Amino acid sequence: LIQSINVVDAMSAEGVFAVYTLDDFRPHLTATRLPTSLPDPNQSPTTSPGVLADGEVTHVGEAIAIVVADTRHRAEDAAALVEIDYEILSSVSDCRAAVTPDAPLVHSELENNIAVNRSVEYGDCDTAFAEAAHVFRETLWQHKGAAQSLECRGVLAKFDEQEDLLTVWSSTQVPHRVRVLVAGLLGLDDPKVRIVAPAVGGGFGPKFLMYPEDTAIALAARLLSQPVKWIEDRREYFSATAHERDQFWDLEVAVDEAGHLLGVRGSMIHDQGAFSQVAVNLPYNAATNVSGLYRLPNYQFEWTVAATNKISASAVRGAGYPQGNFAMERLLDRVARELGLDRAEVRRRNLISPADMPYTSPLKSRDGANIVLDSGDFIAGQDKLLDLIDYEGFPSRQKAALSDGRYLGIGIIRRAPGAARLNPPSFASNRQARLLWRPGRANKARASSIHWHRSVLKRLASTQKQYP
Repeated sequence: LIQSINVVDAMSAEGVFAVYTLDDFRPHLTATRLPTSLPDPNQSPTTSPGVLADGEVTHVGEAIAIVVADTRHRAEDAAALVEIDYEILSSVSDCRAAVTPDAPLVHSELENNIAVNRSVEYGDCDTAFAEAAHVFRETLWQHKGAAQSLECRGVLAKFDEQEDLLTVWSSTQVPHRVRVLVAGLLGLDDPKVRIVAPAVGGGFGPKFLMYPEDTAIALAARLLSQPVKWIEDRREYFSATAHERDQFWDLEVAVDEAGHLLGVRGSMIHDQGAFSQVAVNLPYNAATNVSGLYRLPNYQFEWTVAATNKISASAVRGAGYPQGNFAMERLLDRVARELGLDRAEVRRRNLISPADMPYTSPLKSRDGANIVLDSGDFIAGQDKLLDLIDYEGFPSRQKAALSDGRYLGIGIIRRAPGAARLNPPSFASNRQARLLWRPGRANKARASSIHWHRSVLKRLASTQKQYP
């Protein structure tokens, strides 16, 4: 807990223009916490990060104060002079411990650390497991990871008093979402805020979020009536930019004598960290992607989203889908090992066949529509790939490599990423696009982020004969 913040020495440091805490910003904000995009109905507003820390600091890297100076070095030196008196509270960093009744609270005003508890099921798992020839159990830890963009995050804001226009250059994948939220938090009309998303130096998902710095830097520029720039360094990136997952899975698989899937059931605890800038979509995507390209007649799965005293989790190149995929593939490897079957053969026996197409899964994607596989011959595709890599000859190559002191392995995984999904609530928030057609010049457009739509726009432009 923050007992007090003393900024006197920082303010008197050479080159310093201003030092801001949340109390300084509060009169100029419509809310002190960032709105959560597409939140789960059961999520508490407390799980959304603040523009700056509000009385309680929940993880290393959470912003408490902002120092604005004429150079970066002077700003960093002055920041070290900000004195903060804390009351140290107990913390929890393991999501399994976080959900126990006596766990330290990540947010002291909440009753527990369980942000969301959900389940999905279809078929009759109890009967399937009771009648199965074999039942195997696997526990999986899909560990925490962090994308490392070539360029870290950055925000530059400039307020034009004459035009009454706030322009923000942000290293973001979602400029329109940032625009709507910044305008809302500052109490401005959308046309009074312009967001520019230049080449972001890599995004990969963590930059798909709205961060406190987007609002804090913009407000600082508005209050000072001069440009303010913040460029994240690599150390800050590790502690203040969203990471991915940390999930603990407990699974059981039921099969018949031939290794055909009869059912999968289990649970997962997902570490969300201290905050959720967007809906907790990672565990949902993982849970609904377990069946993948395989016939799975019965399924029962529960997941718990736990808050911990760590940086928040978000999408990183897959948004939860690879984790569900990995879980099923590990189960199939276990079946193959226990029954003495080749791993490729176990998959061949369980893949959805062309005769089943189009195949509609009982599972639903986040937009509420059933997951549909419209076409494909997954068995023939696997056979062709195995032939191309000489799968049958791999054991001999592996043995030869081992005699040379080299270790070779081979894995099999099947996945069909979703496509053509429309999410109306998300689309509604990105309600503007601008197309600029200037003969003889490079043309650009903005919807969510130009980097996502380059191929589509190129095709669109090619249909206009005067602009090949």
